Amino acid sequence: MTKSITKPRPEMPIYFGLSIFLLVIGFLFGWQNPSRFRAQLTPSLKQLVESIQSTQGDTSWLHTFWVIFLNNATTTLEMALFGIVVGIFPVFSMWLNGLLSGFVISLAQQQDGIPAWKTIVYGILPHGIFELTAIFWAAALGIANGMATLRAVRLAYGRKNTIRGEQKRDDPLHFREQHPLRFSLLRTARSLPIIWGILFIAALVEATVTPHIMAWGVPGIHH
Repeated sequence: MTKSITKPRPEMPIYFGLSIFLLVIGFLFGWQNPSRFRAQLTPSLKQLVESIQSTQGDTSWLHTFWVIFLNNATTTLEMALFGIVVGIFPVFSMWLNGLLSGFVISLAQQQDGIPAWKTIVYGILPHGIFELTAIFWAAALGIANGMATLRAVRLAYGRKNTIRGEQKRDDPLHFREQHPLRFSLLRTARSLPIIWGILFIAALVEATVTPHIMAWGVPGIHH
């Protein structure tokens, strides 16, 4: 009797939710315990400061836009592709980004007296709606690629195929089950241009709109 193939449950919403969870938990840790992570986060904080400084001064908004977009596009590409190593890189990246964000907001609250909600609402939310969506999507793709690697390894080591010979070779479900890593990487290749399009909008908003909203919402603070 031929076994039928059950349609796999959608995995991307699960990995998308996991990405959000990791960033939120990292944020809470960094916000509530900044002194605990100061030494570990110092190199990342220094890199962040250098990145911000490169967009300030006499540079145009176009330069600021390009630096932000290029940085975010590179980050999403790395998370999506390096996730092939069982998803370790995107998981760690989401945790670290959350940790660093919470740490920076905590510092702003302690040193400049800026309430955390103001930094989030005026400094992050305008462009973050787009940027975080794209980053969560890229992280989810990276985790999915990692899980696909594991499935591909299991197949390579001789797990029995549940798809019988009479099934069509061009069946998308057949391809997904027989070539999980290729399927996942093709999905990544199709998704990345859309992700970069969202990041394009995010960088445009961050370079042109966010500084004005931040100046209005938190007078006297330099973006």
